[in-house]
Amino acid sequence: MKRSHVSVSSCALCQDVLKDPVSTSCGHWFCRQCITSYWDQSGSSGDSSCPQCGKRPRTRPGLQTANPSEWF
Repeated sequence: MKRSHVSVSSCALCQDVLKDPVSTSCGHWFCRQCITSYWDQSGSSGDSSCPQCGKRPRTRPGLQTANPSEWF
């Protein structure tokens, strides 16, 4: 059975429509500015975990940019 594509249209941090959407290595979507600010604020503790699931990569994770045609 083919999996259906899940539509992601809002940021898990600001709850607004995604602006310059990026995905973490665990697959959660955020506005680029929101996730970067979140990581910068928690940077003093060295925490670059996903704010949605808590997954902690060994280094600050790279962000995947979305192709708008894949959103819906």
